[in-house]
Amino acid sequence: MMLKVQFTLLDSNNFYQQGLLYVLQDYIDFLNECYQYSPQSAPVEFNSLDNMEIIFRTQEDNQGCASCYISAHHTPQHQQMTMMILENQEHYHSTKHSLSFSIHRDDSTSQVRQKLQLALEHFCHQPLAVRISSLYKCHRCRLAALSACEKKVLKLMSTGMSATTIADMLQRSQKTISAHKRSAMRKLNVNKNSELNRVLLGQLGLG
Repeated sequence: MMLKVQFTLLDSNNFYQQGLLYVLQDYIDFLNECYQYSPQSAPVEFNSLDNMEIIFRTQEDNQGCASCYISAHHTPQHQQMTMMILENQEHYHSTKHSLSFSIHRDDSTSQVRQKLQLALEHFCHQPLAVRISSLYKCHRCRLAALSACEKKVLKLMSTGMSATTIADMLQRSQKTISAHKRSAMRKLNVNKNSELNRVLLGQLGLG
């Protein structure tokens, strides 16, 4: 019996994709040899990996995210594992993602294999909720998570209104308006007003 794993690479760098795919397939061949000749020495459980899909994605927003991804292989969500490909200049982002579910573009072959094995070990032993959690949410999914009140407050802010003016207009306290703003910033993963202003300039999904 051969282990069947689907790899989906959502990366615009075709040259890197080809190299990564070779490393990944070589690792699966290694696992198959382990299961065939020495099952006891296999690094991860066979049954937990069979018929799964491993999705490698970058932080390009047009690719969507794990929350809205639709598998071309019709793989159930609980059998999908997402790994992030981080650029050299994005090393600082790694703290925002599980280090067990990310690789860097300048990683060596051995580093990719080690990180993939670590990710698979976590995937096999974590609860279902952790398996299918989104390591990275795209702009569309973050906007979809906003409540109606949060969208209304942000839309009014996009016109230049202050929290005080919005509170008077909606007949709410300024504290409530500020709470909606903080909650929206958390969901949109922005920490500064300047970052929020960039979102408001686009006004995408706030209608």
